[in-house]
Amino acid sequence: MAIIYEQDEQGIVTLTMDMNGRSANVLNEIFFAALEETLRKLASDSSVTGAILTSGKKLFMAGADIDTMFGSDDPQVHFDGSQAIKAMFRRLETLGKPVVAAINGTALGGGFELALACHYRIALDSDRIQLGFPEVGLGLLPGAGGVVRTGRLIGLQIDWSG
Repeated sequence: MAIIYEQDEQGIVTLTMDMNGRSANVLNEIFFAALEETLRKLASDSSVTGAILTSGKKLFMAGADIDTMFGSDDPQVHFDGSQAIKAMFRRLETLGKPVVAAINGTALGGGFELALACHYRIALDSDRIQLGFPEVGLGLLPGAGGVVRTGRLIGLQIDWSG
């Protein structure tokens, strides 16, 4: 099971990402199918008052599954995949119920974008936690809306002094 869904008596759902057989949570078809089902469940259940997204692994989310990412060299396949991920993260962002990312480990690439799609982010105060977009070092842009969400969250600083 990629996402464990547990609801308490106050209607708070804890979503624990814990991909079977993997040392780290990654974004792949298994995770996206689980997230799709989870989003459907959260949206349709009126007893849900909010959700906490966390990880059962040492890392919050490593990002894209490198093993499956290069299964195609067709640009359209990658574009369509990026659009689908953006749409799914947008559904999370517009769920209508608060979602908190409890970042208990490193969140990189698409994993950081997932955290940014949540309404609030709380990170463990530890030197081992890293947040960011390492893909930019390879010349790739974050593909799931992270650039827009980052700019919106940190704001823009303009030097008007000339």
